[in-house]
Amino acid sequence: MPGDRYELRIPLRRLLTGMMLTVIPICAIGLIVVSRAGQSLDRHWGQYFRTIAEFTASEVAMFFHERVLAVGTLAADPLLVDAVKQANARYAGLSEQAISDRISQVEREWNTAKGDLHARPILGSAASRLLVRWRDRDRRFLRLTLTDRQGAVVAATHKTLDYFQADEDFWQAIYAQGRGAVHITDILYDDVTKSYYVGLGVPVMDEETNTFIGALDALIEVSSIFPLLHRLDLGPTSRMLLVKGDGTVIHGPNVNLAMNVKSAEFVAAQESMAAGPSRWPGYVIAPLPGGEQTIIGYASPGLQASFPNLNWTVLVAQNTREAFAPTRGVLRLLYLMILAGLAAVTLLAMYFAVHRRREFAHLAPEPEKAEEEQRSVDA
Repeated sequence: MPGDRYELRIPLRRLLTGMMLTVIPICAIGLIVVSRAGQSLDRHWGQYFRTIAEFTASEVAMFFHERVLAVGTLAADPLLVDAVKQANARYAGLSEQAISDRISQVEREWNTAKGDLHARPILGSAASRLLVRWRDRDRRFLRLTLTDRQGAVVAATHKTLDYFQADEDFWQAIYAQGRGAVHITDILYDDVTKSYYVGLGVPVMDEETNTFIGALDALIEVSSIFPLLHRLDLGPTSRMLLVKGDGTVIHGPNVNLAMNVKSAEFVAAQESMAAGPSRWPGYVIAPLPGGEQTIIGYASPGLQASFPNLNWTVLVAQNTREAFAPTRGVLRLLYLMILAGLAAVTLLAMYFAVHRRREFAHLAPEPEKAEEEQRSVDA
């Protein structure tokens, strides 16, 4: 007895119809899902870069808040307040002109041989020794200068270039028309200490009358912030930069402020940042000069409202080809599988169309045979 065989025969038309009704919708849905997944992954990486930028920016802000608090605490020290009050007492009974003449006389002699006669008692005072101790305890304080309400030096950690400070813009910003205000300068470079610094000034206020009686100016070394920008290691093309409000790089990989380099990443993200901090998406994917697609996260320390010179931005950037490499490979494989399914259905449809034409051609009667059959019917 011959072995039983079970054969399943499905007409080609039904097979093609079934595949078209199943594979094509599945592939269409797959394309939509994979596309949305790719966009979601882009947002995920963008938010990740934004988080890194925000965390670093918060540390930059914390650095300055701590420095402001430290200098403000020092400015309220009773020893310094008393030194300022004693200096102001020397002006009692003098006219504005007499005060100006006295200060001008010392100013003219300050950088001459007679200057040491004026500087020695100032630098040897108890107030100056206190400032030196603060500087030695925290080396982020490069220099400290205490002035009276007229802008004349009362105490300092060093001999200042000028005895009279009130003709400087930074001193006037601290004076604030007699109200007293905390002021931070733009970032600068000190040739003596070979350090990048900002000038941080706070008013010395009379506790009883809450009036301005003097100013304490500190040069704060900010290079200790820069190591924060070297913690990112996501790959060879990843980098973190600290830039000013005009896009000038303060610090970045192989870049410093002295080079006066504009950040291409800042320019690429500038349009996105123009919406304002409250509406920032925090990242952008944009091409840099040369067409290289780059993902850029950005965040502001939020200091510019109180200190306009600190309108800084932290940028975190990486080439998208490298940043998205772990996920783009999977997405490409899914796209390839979907396209392979569509290609299979297309080829099967083409085969069915060609095979059907051949079948109809084979079944069609020949002309001569058709005439003979017609004559037989007529007979």
